Amino acid sequence: MKKVLSFSAIFMATVFGLYLSVPSSMATAGDPKQIYKDTCELCHGPDGKGSEAGKQFGAPDFSNKEYQRTRTDADMKESMTNGTKNANYVPVKDLGVDLADFDGLIALIRTFAE
Repeated sequence: MKKVLSFSAIFMATVFGLYLSVPSSMATAGDPKQIYKDTCELCHGPDGKGSEAGKQFGAPDFSNKEYQRTRTDADMKESMTNGTKNANYVPVKDLGVDLADFDGLIALIRTFAE
């Protein structure tokens, strides 16, 4: 079990390292779906429920109505800008997403709980 966790941690560190090395042009300005796909989907999954790797590292389930209800848009912008208590989370701004695109991205994330 310990080897599996070590391998998982190394794998995720490598993936996050690759994400951080991708030029900011990868995030397509003004297109929330493409921004989500390029910067969020790896951990949060295409449906917002969390990928298998994301679940292991504490990615929240965006389709959970209670999760959505307890977070304001301002809360989401704060975590996208400055991170969260989860040490595995990489702030979206560090992945090349412009602050001007946060509102569209949050609106898309809100649709996962509908």
